[in-house]
Amino acid sequence: MNINIRSVVLIVIALVVAGVTALLARNLVSTPQVAGEKEVVVQVVDSKMKILVAAIDMPVGHFIKNEDMVWQSWPDESVHERYIQQDSEITIESLLGAVAVSPISSGEPILDNRLAKPGNRGFMSAVLPAGKRAISIRITATTGNAGFVFPGDRVDILLTHQVNVKSTDRKKARVSETVLSNVRVLAINQSTNNPTHTPSIGKTATLEVTPKEAEKISLIKKMGELTLILRSLGKGEEEDSVQTAENNTFTWDSDVSQQLSGSGKAGKNYSVKIFRGGLKKAKSNKVDFNQLLNRALSPGGNDESAEESEETEQ
Repeated sequence: MNINIRSVVLIVIALVVAGVTALLARNLVSTPQVAGEKEVVVQVVDSKMKILVAAIDMPVGHFIKNEDMVWQSWPDESVHERYIQQDSEITIESLLGAVAVSPISSGEPILDNRLAKPGNRGFMSAVLPAGKRAISIRITATTGNAGFVFPGDRVDILLTHQVNVKSTDRKKARVSETVLSNVRVLAINQSTNNPTHTPSIGKTATLEVTPKEAEKISLIKKMGELTLILRSLGKGEEEDSVQTAENNTFTWDSDVSQQLSGSGKAGKNYSVKIFRGGLKKAKSNKVDFNQLLNRALSPGGNDESAEESEETEQ
């Protein structure tokens, strides 16, 4: 069998080339590790830096409570200088009672300039709902319910004052009337929060009112003594009740004292003798003294009743 020498040579060369190629490929796939070189292992460690973030969404006017904030780990290299850090002088307790002056989303870092503390500029304007106003009145231990009216409570406002009346027995009478109902108390003195609910005697009460109610309070606080009447927290109370002329309530001094003209057994009912043209009418009428007072206080009064009631006897 004759074998061509040239063919044998080509086959040998092809085998050598294939072997060299396989050897090079093996070296490329598995590069031997250099002596002394160590494998580097990167381990992620939680940052010890913690900053104060919001635990809930806080709208404008939201009062800060303890559960609204939480300390959260934060990468050291991305901590801004205005973030409140755990090792700083600011604590969660020092921010209680503050109010958000701009919206803060849950998980967002809390910045000191986005909160207003009681007494700071912009605090009360952030607390007020849109369309509402704040006005303050003087209170005492008696007119302020002995310190049991707290910020956030709702009250009625009672006015006690002296008025002129048209009567043959006296010229003046005292009356107490409810002038405003369901008014929210924003602050007692300068405190908007009383977490311990400890009664304290305040000198001023700041109230949340409408612009028209602010005009009324500005006027009536010069007319007589104002008293805060604490309302119940029961759900039966209408929170949006509006005080109108139809549901105003009032009490005359003659309603509570029998010694005053027109009260109780001392003469609530009067017998009125009416003379016309010098002749006395045979019939005698009974009238209610309180009705006469109310009629006298109405615009224009009632001149006819004054002329007709020239002689009275109990």
